Amino acid sequence: MRWFYRITFRIFKRRNLEDQFQDGNQALGSFFSFRTAATFSAACLVIYIFFRFFQIDWASITETLKSVHVGKYFIAFIAYYVSFLFRGMRWKVIAQNASQAEEVEVNSPIVTGMTNLRSTALILCGWFVNSLMWFRLGDAYRAYCLGVISKLGFPWALGTLVAERLLDMAIVFVAILFSLMMFSSGIQSQAIQILIIFATIITLLLFGLVLLLVYGENRLISLVPPLAQPYYLKFKTGVLKSFNNIVVITGLGLLAWVMECIRMLFVIESLNIEIPIYLIILASMSNAVLSTFPTPGGIGFVEPGLTGILLISAVSSDAASVALLDRSITYLSILIFGGVAFLFHHIRFVKELDFRDAGLSYSYRPDIDCGQCEKGR
Repeated sequence: MRWFYRITFRIFKRRNLEDQFQDGNQALGSFFSFRTAATFSAACLVIYIFFRFFQIDWASITETLKSVHVGKYFIAFIAYYVSFLFRGMRWKVIAQNASQAEEVEVNSPIVTGMTNLRSTALILCGWFVNSLMWFRLGDAYRAYCLGVISKLGFPWALGTLVAERLLDMAIVFVAILFSLMMFSSGIQSQAIQILIIFATIITLLLFGLVLLLVYGENRLISLVPPLAQPYYLKFKTGVLKSFNNIVVITGLGLLAWVMECIRMLFVIESLNIEIPIYLIILASMSNAVLSTFPTPGGIGFVEPGLTGILLISAVSSDAASVALLDRSITYLSILIFGGVAFLFHHIRFVKELDFRDAGLSYSYRPDIDCGQCEKGR
């Protein structure tokens, strides 16, 4: 992963644009490092062992994947990336909600810098980093970028991500319960039981954190060292003030998850496999829970977990085929398109830091030439 650290830490240094292109190419060339190869080899071994446990016929999987309907697969692909647009729009509204508590001016960078396209690109970059790094460091990366763009700092931006995650898990938890209500034969699958347990734990932890910030302020502030209290207050503001316009941000979140369900539906349709709608919803929601495991992109957990859920209604080879084809969208395509987005965002982000270090204000508007940038206030 040396290439990622090179790109990330260079944002602290002033470099010209030509050097940034060269460095980015060199960094991407380091992608095939021993550590990266070892990580993916171990993940593939875990997937292979789990699939052997399910007694899956790899020859049948190969035949099933050969019959994929390209048109329906493409619809699933588009639906997945449309979900990023809704997520980006929601994150922008969340950030604007939280920034209002800081009495930020209307023309401040949090408004002009965080456009829908910019916030969507940042989420895509975060997904890309999560797909390569352990412990979901992509979330920390996009929180850092938002903190710099908004000038409100990393703790505040991290608070907006906690609020975003809470909204997602609330929707996921309700959707899981709804799909289980349609599941008339009861919970017989161990995979579903594990999914419910983890979804419940994650949701309760996030709700508990918010309740602690609301009702345990005096107790918490006394436990925080004096030097860290300003950062704690920034984090608290980022979390609690994000829930303004709750109808809008909930609606955008629902649209994003509808796109996720459409993706899963057309992945299954592209293989001409019959899966009941409640199981499609359950499988779609499982990605959000299983991807929280600290492996890169949840690899090694999402694939067998998704297969185990689909085994309720499909034979083992069909369930594994759906899981692998779906991961070609939610994981492999992110490595490609997310990598491109990350590279271009890195170039732009370093350029903005260079303008800031030089005492210039950058307008973020593509229609204004850099020569028209004015001295910072």
